[in-house]
Amino acid sequence: MLITDGVIEAVGPARAIEPAPGTPEVDLGAVILIPGLIDAHCHLEWALTAGVAPHADFATWLGSFAGRSQDFDMHHRERATRWGALQAMVSGTTTLMDSGPTGAASAAISETGLRGTTHLEIFGREQGRDALERAVQHAEAVLALEDAAGPGVRIGVSPHAPYTVGPDLWTAVLDHPDLGDRALATHIAESPAEVRLLDEGDGPLAVLFKSLGRVPGQWPGRAQGPVARMAAGDVLRPGLVAAHCVQVNDMDAMTLAALDVRVAHCPTSNSNLQCGDAPVALLQQAGVIVGLGTDGPASAGPYDLRAEARAAGEAAARRGEPRTPAELLALATTGSAEAIGMDHIIGSITPGLRADLVAIQPGDAEMAQFDVAAAVLDPRSRVTWVMVDGQVMIERGDHATVDVRKVIADAQQARADAGLH
Repeated sequence: MLITDGVIEAVGPARAIEPAPGTPEVDLGAVILIPGLIDAHCHLEWALTAGVAPHADFATWLGSFAGRSQDFDMHHRERATRWGALQAMVSGTTTLMDSGPTGAASAAISETGLRGTTHLEIFGREQGRDALERAVQHAEAVLALEDAAGPGVRIGVSPHAPYTVGPDLWTAVLDHPDLGDRALATHIAESPAEVRLLDEGDGPLAVLFKSLGRVPGQWPGRAQGPVARMAAGDVLRPGLVAAHCVQVNDMDAMTLAALDVRVAHCPTSNSNLQCGDAPVALLQQAGVIVGLGTDGPASAGPYDLRAEARAAGEAAARRGEPRTPAELLALATTGSAEAIGMDHIIGSITPGLRADLVAIQPGDAEMAQFDVAAAVLDPRSRVTWVMVDGQVMIERGDHATVDVRKVIADAQQARADAGLH
């Protein structure tokens, strides 16, 4: 492979590539070279929240997590995002699509040397003029984040979910000139409780909101299900990345495809919170672009997309829709690149794309001879080298720019300060 100024120039046998005189050569040894993995949906601000809320049904978990998450200040979040970004990179991820309430992850993504997008979350049920004013305030916060963001980091927007953001505020965000044209992310149709809340106005999420003294988002109309109600409200825009999409049917899948809404599949979180297994095959057959996301330790595991790909295989098997290792790996590379609208830049080892690359040392050399994708996803295999935009970030386990010991020590101290052990 020939790389020039961060761009993949040529791919093939060494004898077929003629680099310019003086071009440095690197021999990575007997490794498998793959495109950098792309996390289509994660929450870096919650990187230190493993075990904060026990896994349970979605509404029970959300109630526990919402109460505990108030204890984490900005200092904790900044340390958490650095730890989460580092975890992602050492696991082979080179691009992160983060969503968070403060935007703290934008600095961590840049400092770690990754590329990515931080979607600043917004919550609220404001209506009319209040919704317009809230959107203006959010735009100011987004622009401030953008001014401070480092290279390779975009600032997007995330109306959190239809049950936490009402239609007036959602529309105000989309119509605002500094918000509506940005990268958009949200959570849709994650749990049965969400469907019941939006369709019937009752159920465990309704009980939770009442206990918190809050009013959930309400989407009036005769349509049934989150996707149909949001489509009727004209808030499903092309390029929107919708996380989860577990509780969807054939008509929902066709609606998402027609409106060019993409899906971030998060199988570990879906399973842990008893949401069900997303109908990925149904979505893809309808023409929906599907990528892979890790969500985060609060509801899933660490930011390890290879583990998430294995979980996607298990979820597909439970639905009677087995997937090959190659198909699972594609979810975290080409699928995620298409889902986030960056397949013209990253996601495959193709001349003309940016050089985001990862070397995998196979745990089973014989497996690597017969099924490369299976060897990549094998938990015994390990990441030995990471390149982002033509720059080597990890080599033989050492990070080029990050003080790994300090990041780990800061993360441990932040957990201790928050009473987490």
